[in-house]
Amino acid sequence: MNDNLLEHKPLVDSFLQQGPRPLSSFSFVSIFAWADFFDFEFKTINSALCIFAHGRPGSFLYLPPLGKSFDSSTLEEVFGHLRVRPGPRGAHRIENIPGNLLSAFGEGDYNHFTKAAEYVYRKEDLIALTGNAYKSQRHDCNHFISHHAGAVFRPYRDADFYGCLELYGRWAARRSQANSDEVYRAMLQENRLVHGRLLSHAGALGLAAGVLEAEGRLAGYTFGYPVDEDTFCVYAEITDLKMTGAAAYMFREFCRDSRLKNFSRINTMDDFAMPKVAAAKQAYHPSEMVASWSVSRKI
Repeated sequence: MNDNLLEHKPLVDSFLQQGPRPLSSFSFVSIFAWADFFDFEFKTINSALCIFAHGRPGSFLYLPPLGKSFDSSTLEEVFGHLRVRPGPRGAHRIENIPGNLLSAFGEGDYNHFTKAAEYVYRKEDLIALTGNAYKSQRHDCNHFISHHAGAVFRPYRDADFYGCLELYGRWAARRSQANSDEVYRAMLQENRLVHGRLLSHAGALGLAAGVLEAEGRLAGYTFGYPVDEDTFCVYAEITDLKMTGAAAYMFREFCRDSRLKNFSRINTMDDFAMPKVAAAKQAYHPSEMVASWSVSRKI
């Protein structure tokens, strides 16, 4: 699917820059990540860029229409375009709508569905880890350093690719063994493809990626991308689960990385409505929870 998808990056970037980008999905990286699962179609409607995703479950608009503004006629054309596609009509929707655009979708014509909010932090808090609020994270970092004194966090290189995928395989296997939820297990399989796709095109996508080395082997990897001028999204973080404190240490070091120096906010996306993920993200005390919605046309 989408063999030439990278050709659309300049177009998408140009439209994204015309308006606010409050969510992690407002990035070409977020679109490219799912190219193994959806065919993406780019269509300009009333001067707005509309990005349609077509897959087995049906078709939907991946983001609200991009550009300086859009009106009800644009939305009518969007749903008209979706109706002529094969697949269940019930799947037709617009995803990843931030709060500042929700008023464009009046409740008289649209069904509103609340999605899991994204976690946003002050980067300085994640680096300093001061006070009782971050006592656990400081302990994890100190434990990792004391047991792996020669550990190094460095930029990702192409030669790290297969090592990262091998680590992901071990990480996912342990996560799968500890969780019987079939939806979660399916997500683990999907994300292997997503991580592989993004890492293999890291340069072209402008990803900032890093790896953690300890005990002479690759012990973790992480990567992300800018959302806007102030916000950086940490998209993935995978570590050797046998190394206590590795995740906390790598997260802090990534926030310290010089490639993130111009960003004051860190977005770690949502918690996938999973209580354990939510607890881990809440433990870092977000400064903001950024809500989003999806909408469908009332029939």
